[in-house]
Amino acid sequence: MTSRTKVTRNYRVTIPKEIREKTGVEAGDELEVTCKGELIVLQKTSKTKNLLSFAGCWKGYPENPEKFMNDIRKLWSTGKA
Repeated sequence: MTSRTKVTRNYRVTIPKEIREKTGVEAGDELEVTCKGELIVLQKTSKTKNLLSFAGCWKGYPENPEKFMNDIRKLWSTGKA
């Protein structure tokens, strides 16, 4: 599917309706913008949180980081995380 849009003077673009509907892009979604040569790629970011997004969400650091990571690995392996 190909469509055209213009870049405004504020360097904004509108994603055409048929592209939004096909990809499920909605207002408020975050898009990752990458450049591959002269190709500009917009990609939806995942709505699920990755581990790095939780950095700093607890007070202080674990006293024993290795034990903490082992506990996390156990949770992941059981699927109960």
